Amino acid sequence: MNIGAVAGAVPVDVHRMMDQQLRLIGSAWLTSGEGQTMADMAGAGLLDLSALEHHVYPLAEINEAISGIAQRNGGFSNFIISPVA
Repeated sequence: MNIGAVAGAVPVDVHRMMDQQLRLIGSAWLTSGEGQTMADMAGAGLLDLSALEHHVYPLAEINEAISGIAQRNGGFSNFIISPVA
């Protein structure tokens, strides 16, 4: 599932998707309920987030985090603002 936007083309193996009956679902936004469901799934370890390059910033560096979004890793980066980082 992709929520938000990507910085460029996403290579998708359509043959593999068809063989394994996979779906790609895109959304420009989501409801708070859907966001909570995604967070719960991530917290339970049900989502493979290994494709994401995690960048954790303390709350005091939120402006640096926002500035870093332009240098994301091919669109597969995860910018996390943590009050305890």
